[in-house]
Amino acid sequence: MFSSGVKRELTWIVTTLWALLFFCWLTDWWIEGFVFYLLFYIARQLWSMRKFEKWMEGGTQAAFPPASGLWSELTYLVSRKQRALEKHADLQFYKSEQFKAASMLIPDAIVSLDQQNHIEWFNATSEKILELRRQDVGRKIEGLIRQPQFIEYLKAQSYQKSLTIHSLQGVQRTFRIKIIPYFDNHKLLIVRDITDLYNMAQIRRDFIANASHELRTPLTVLKGYLEAMIDTPGPHQDMWLPALQNMENQSERMQAILEDLLTLSKMESETITAKEVMVDVPGILKKLHTEAEQLSQGQHDFEFAVDDTLLIKGHPEPLKSVFMNLVSNAVRYTPAGGKISVRWYHDAKGAHFAVTDTGIGIAREHIPRLTERFYRVDTARSRATGGTGLGLAIVKHILERYNAKLHVDSLIGKGSTFRCDFPLQRVQVSEAANE
Repeated sequence: MFSSGVKRELTWIVTTLWALLFFCWLTDWWIEGFVFYLLFYIARQLWSMRKFEKWMEGGTQAAFPPASGLWSELTYLVSRKQRALEKHADLQFYKSEQFKAASMLIPDAIVSLDQQNHIEWFNATSEKILELRRQDVGRKIEGLIRQPQFIEYLKAQSYQKSLTIHSLQGVQRTFRIKIIPYFDNHKLLIVRDITDLYNMAQIRRDFIANASHELRTPLTVLKGYLEAMIDTPGPHQDMWLPALQNMENQSERMQAILEDLLTLSKMESETITAKEVMVDVPGILKKLHTEAEQLSQGQHDFEFAVDDTLLIKGHPEPLKSVFMNLVSNAVRYTPAGGKISVRWYHDAKGAHFAVTDTGIGIAREHIPRLTERFYRVDTARSRATGGTGLGLAIVKHILERYNAKLHVDSLIGKGSTFRCDFPLQRVQVSEAANE
């Protein structure tokens, strides 16, 4: 019920009280005896308290103070708690040193920044890539890395995407910079040298672009001869006509693939330098409605719900490509008699372009890979409908340029919904909405 220290204190009190009573009975000094006992007990507690205080001031590593009773128990409990805390602190210090040692071996430059972007700590790779020195701790990172793109990225305070630059501290190499916020507005700056990966990707892009460009000329010539052979009557026209028409269809499909490859390669290798404008999306969708009905040839029921006051900041042609790809896919994969709904609207999160169809649907396991190049859920059907397998890859790359995202919801046999979510900062509602 009681601790050993409390029991000792109670035993001492009971024993001394019995001795006091016996003394008072012998001398008949009852009042004087009890007053002396009370003063002695208070003095004893004050003496123990003073010893405990000196022990605490001198550090709990010193020997226990010469106290007994309650103060002895308190000393024991404090000492035990202190040992536990020291053990925990040693463990945390060991883990911290282990983390620092491991981070020193990471090939990426890692720099810890405080709320005002002062350097708190950096690893060994930062000394090579960023040319940091020990005396740089406490200095602002902007004064050491004077790259305009980096300073703009740092001040933007929007770190969802990384920054790729082709020169850093006078070194002509390609680096990917990522800032990760953590712990009370602190930041972790990570710089990775991706020169080799970038060069390999560039070689791949150049090969695809050059091969596609070189194939356009012979394919155009081949297609021209096929058209001439189809249009020129001959003795065995009925026998050769189906084969020639099939060859012409396949040449048109090859030409569409080459055009999409060139578009995708151009998007990956070039940066859009044209100034962004407020794009008249309602006007684009009005024309798209007509083109979709022509593509459908009257086989589908279209519903366009467009907010005529909603504009988006960007470039007209890439955005038109996004909208057309999604609508044409809906036409291509929706059986005759199906319904296709197109919506352009906004809410508190931003602007949204959604295409919903009653088509064949997509299995859940295929959805994460839809934006991969040439990935097809149904290869035979895609080829039959004229798909190139690059449409959604193009959509993904264009949306990434505008910090937008593509979301796909689908059920087999029920249909699909493809939705593009544009960030709120790109949205503008025209004055007509307020009239």
